[in-house]
Amino acid sequence: MINTKYYDGFEGEHKIVLRDGENRVSIWDGYFDTIMDALLKGNPEKKGIIREYFYREGWYDDPWRIEDIPLTIKQLEAFDINHAEGTENMKKVAPELLQDIILFLKSAEGQVFIEYD
Repeated sequence: MINTKYYDGFEGEHKIVLRDGENRVSIWDGYFDTIMDALLKGNPEKKGIIREYFYREGWYDDPWRIEDIPLTIKQLEAFDINHAEGTENMKKVAPELLQDIILFLKSAEGQVFIEYD
């Protein structure tokens, strides 16, 4: 399965790709950054995906394996729309996108990687 729903219309701009073998979700970088920035405003412990995003490490150069999927799900579930910045459309898309990412992580078969493209 290849899901481009959150990248359609943004072709040519940077994207984040989550993949577990054949399954992929392509996300416009602007949506992903909105979610991650909102998570950081909650002042979480800097580990897992939050650490990699905060320090701009991980997936920016090479595909990065999510080492702790349950931790990542827990971090994403802490998303607070009140911390999100951006357009009304961005705020409308973010919660739905978040649920799709969490569902993808929960149903992943094997390792999950994040790539910046």
